[in-house]
Amino acid sequence: MTLVRALLITLLGLGVATMACTPASPPDTTTGTGNGGSSSGGSTGAGTGGSATSLGGSVGSGSGGVTASGGSIGEGTGGAVGSGSGGSTAGGSGGSGAGGSVGTGGSQTGGSGGAVATGGAVGSGGAVGSGGAGGATAATGCNWIHNTATDLWSFATPTAANKIVLFDGTTLAGWHKENMPGTPITWMLVAGGAMQVVPSGTGQATEVQSDMKFSDLCVHVEYMTPVFPSTTTDVQKQGNSGVYLKSAYEMQILDTSKLAPLIDGCGAVYKVKAPLVVACTQYLTWNTYEIEFQGSVWDTTGKKTKDAVMVRVALNGKLVQLNVDLNPAGGFTQAGIADAPGPQPLGLQDHLDLVQFKNIWATIPQY
Repeated sequence: MTLVRALLITLLGLGVATMACTPASPPDTTTGTGNGGSSSGGSTGAGTGGSATSLGGSVGSGSGGVTASGGSIGEGTGGAVGSGSGGSTAGGSGGSGAGGSVGTGGSQTGGSGGAVATGGAVGSGGAVGSGGAGGATAATGCNWIHNTATDLWSFATPTAANKIVLFDGTTLAGWHKENMPGTPITWMLVAGGAMQVVPSGTGQATEVQSDMKFSDLCVHVEYMTPVFPSTTTDVQKQGNSGVYLKSAYEMQILDTSKLAPLIDGCGAVYKVKAPLVVACTQYLTWNTYEIEFQGSVWDTTGKKTKDAVMVRVALNGKLVQLNVDLNPAGGFTQAGIADAPGPQPLGLQDHLDLVQFKNIWATIPQY
């Protein structure tokens, strides 16, 4: 009996031990089957809410986990990283397409007009774009063309509507004697479409004046100085003449082609400013002046409030004057007529030498 009892106890102990060592079958939790799988919601779980092994895994809790729409990776809506449109990378309505970091409304600029998009810093209407703040501006002044290869300056060809022909080589009409409107000049037309000075006989320098009056002016004048005797010792007799802006301020005409820059030589604002370079050619060759002049400004009482300026002057394409303020004693250069309020005629000087002129035209500068 005692032996049988001991055997039964042993057998019962072995059965209990065996049951204790048998593992329980694990629940089937490897993947969820509800809403919220790896594309919407957590990275592993599926469905909405729940713990790591339940529906809607530990990373994505609720619809739209950390990698939601507009976020850096996922495609949900309203995620913790990218919320709404305008996310920094992919997915959703604010990915790298419209509204992305470079597109319209991207993360760098926020809103319509990203860094490269239309309306942005480079786009149309932007800092450089057409019409934008700081964009390209219309031509101003006399619409100069600068050939950087040769360093030569010239006016752009004006339209027929903007070109004011003052002398075309066929008639002296449009000019009158100094301070005598309506009195024809006695200069002569010569071959080559030019007009030549006929000295007045007074022995004094004088002007012929255009019937038209100007204040701001772009004027093109071609001239040729005559031969002078080799025995001439007075430089001022080497084909002397001049172009007078507002009949007051003279750009000197003189054959000083073989001399250093002079304050009364070719290219000078007479007795005001010597030329930057000597640009005239010698007698019996044609020279071209192109002059941008900004007229003086006066108030309603007749007081001058701003001096006239030789803005830019080219002689045979070479820059000879730049931004020269004009305030000589008496309000004019020597032999000129005192500056006055309002437009005044353009003047050409008779300084007793047989200088010729041709192809004189003008435009009005835009400032």
